[in-house]
Amino acid sequence: MNQQNQLPEIIVKVGSISDNSGVYISNQNVILGISNHSKTNSGIGSIDSHNALLGNLSIVYDNDGIDTPIDDRDVKIYQSQPDASEKMTQIAFDSIQVLSISQNSGVFVGDVKITGLDSHAKQNLARGATSGNQNVEAKNVNYIEDADFVDGVIFDQDFKALIR
Repeated sequence: MNQQNQLPEIIVKVGSISDNSGVYISNQNVILGISNHSKTNSGIGSIDSHNALLGNLSIVYDNDGIDTPIDDRDVKIYQSQPDASEKMTQIAFDSIQVLSISQNSGVFVGDVKITGLDSHAKQNLARGATSGNQNVEAKNVNYIEDADFVDGVIFDQDFKALIR
């Protein structure tokens, strides 16, 4: 308890927020048109702490003629009418703690109106990310071949409007 005004302690803890995701805290949230397009080839994925990788062979062979064409042409429109009865949102936190946050992600406090978050990605990983402080990796071979004729074509011609 906070002894000054006797309010309970409010702490928000978030471990991880991935692509195009969020923590939305308010009286009114309007989230319209979140899209995430992704292609990943991974010989071995992500490795968290306290793991040992010994003597592995990772091969990614991704020899497509055309790889990952993304055509994202959304029309996203949000329209609301002003309302005289709308109240102000009052939110208070002692702390907000986020350990990891990815692209197009966030922690939003207060009334939120978002008309479109886009994320487009193409990855080839012979071995994914290593996290932590006690990993052991020895005698591993990681090989990637991605000899595409056309690779990672992304057309993102969205129309996003917020009309208030």
